[in-house]
Amino acid sequence: MKILITGGGCREYIDSVRVVTNSSTGRTSAVLADELASRKNDVCLITAESAVKTKNPSVKVILYQTGEELAQRIREELTSQSYDCVIHAAAVSDFVPDTITTGGKTIKAGKNAEKLPSGGEMTVTFRASPKIADRLHEWAKEGGNASAKIICFKLLNNAGKAEENQAVGKLFAHSNADYVVYNDLSEMTATVHPFKILSAKSECVASGNTNKELAQKILELVI
Repeated sequence: MKILITGGGCREYIDSVRVVTNSSTGRTSAVLADELASRKNDVCLITAESAVKTKNPSVKVILYQTGEELAQRIREELTSQSYDCVIHAAAVSDFVPDTITTGGKTIKAGKNAEKLPSGGEMTVTFRASPKIADRLHEWAKEGGNASAKIICFKLLNNAGKAEENQAVGKLFAHSNADYVVYNDLSEMTATVHPFKILSAKSECVASGNTNKELAQKILELVI
């Protein structure tokens, strides 16, 4: 199979040197890439510059920093060739810096903004970022595979069942994903990475405790 995997956390620029990001390491996507490539699949990993990298030399690696760059890289790959499966594990920022107010002036935030001086106070206004997950089916279709399987990820922290159902249901509703991999941060340790794979009917179709298991379960579902 030809498989596209995304991973790592986005870095969103306040000014030319300051960023906001998240705690994603990209380890899950790196392990998935290693495992799926070792099973003779053609794997491309689009991952953050600072993320854990694949150890398998056969994996095609494409790097990004911001969510906008991530979306561009994904679209370029999906529309230029036919992928059978997209595993969207990247931790995309829900909000990105929009404007900065300091010293009585308001300027546009972003990588091209001049470095702001230290001291004093600064207010950063954020805007909602586009949902990359919502475009994956569309881009895969443009690349020639309307039946490509789309797998998205949802991470919560110490969530109850009702919160889990609501979050996963909302992701299915706006992304039209085929499956969602659900993790709860409170259950993860250095050696255990519990997961559930849910179908669009909110049925748990697979579960396990490691990323290697996750790779195998994904293959069983999409082959």
